[in-house]
Amino acid sequence: MGGFGSGQWQRGKALTIQHKRLDVGRVQRPAKGHGTDFQRWNDGAGVWLSFRPLAAEVEMRLPGQPTQRHTIELDTTPLHYGGHRVWWKCPCCHARVGMLYWQNWRWQCRQCAGLAYKSTRQSEDSQAFGRVNKIRDKLGWGGGLASPMGGRPKGMHWKTYARLMQELVDASVAAAGASSVVMDRQMDRLKRIRMPN
Repeated sequence: MGGFGSGQWQRGKALTIQHKRLDVGRVQRPAKGHGTDFQRWNDGAGVWLSFRPLAAEVEMRLPGQPTQRHTIELDTTPLHYGGHRVWWKCPCCHARVGMLYWQNWRWQCRQCAGLAYKSTRQSEDSQAFGRVNKIRDKLGWGGGLASPMGGRPKGMHWKTYARLMQELVDASVAAAGASSVVMDRQMDRLKRIRMPN
């Protein structure tokens, strides 16, 4: 009772990381050039994408199942320096999205599939430490909050380095604050525990 993993936080929506997904950022070049792309997952499933103007023919191949064929519409938005960016149009709601998820034998956006991001299930202190680690990865340092800091990565602009350092300081302060709140809660719980005589 009350142990790790207990409570209702696990109930509700499934997570996006639990589903196969099509990232439009991964297929920008074949989509613009009306080419093809193939993606495979660890479980043996694969998807074959064949692009034509403003649409993609999608063949979903699942082990032991017949091939599922779908047509997904595409949308475009202009870029500031010329050209355009390609987007998926959700087959269910027709919203312009960057990611589609395989659920109930079809491709859907996150909203239509009723999925939640992993970060929505994390506690405040986990999110804070996650932000610190993400910034440290951008700086090429790895490690965590207590790991030694490195220098400016080769080729990184000073302005970008200064911005990331400020973000790292802010995220580290938030992580330390969130950590101290968690420690205070744990200390309160310990004080309420009655030790047997």
